[in-house]
Amino acid sequence: MSVSLATLDPILGQWRTSGTVVDRHGNLESEIEGTDSYTALPGGAWIAHDVDVTIGGHRTLAHELIGGAHPDGGWRMYAFDDASEPGLMRLSLHDNDLLLLEGSGIRSWFHFRAGTRHMTTRWEQFDGDGWTTWMSMRFDRM
Repeated sequence: MSVSLATLDPILGQWRTSGTVVDRHGNLESEIEGTDSYTALPGGAWIAHDVDVTIGGHRTLAHELIGGAHPDGGWRMYAFDDASEPGLMRLSLHDNDLLLLEGSGIRSWFHFRAGTRHMTTRWEQFDGDGWTTWMSMRFDRM
């Protein structure tokens, strides 16, 4: 059963992004600062996500497209960054305010709260034995 992309309407808009990157032991490696924006594209079938952040002094730019049914449920999420090919991930709804983003060896638990002014996410990576936290981020509506 497909869930409407309108479910993601609460994330639309401009966000001030902050957070931390940690090593596999949980020690602070760097801080994250910048912006994220989510825009519904014409027709309502896709959402564009633009990332412009600095991580430990290095600027990171990315463009993502969210939409279209993923074969395992949820939506497809295509990531365009400095890689030679776009990445494909799966974004799925787990309850009314929790999204799970899954890619090759990474996942993110994304808490979005309709009607509130902030969102949070915890990124994890698989190290062969299990999942460890890699980044924690907060998004405050601008």
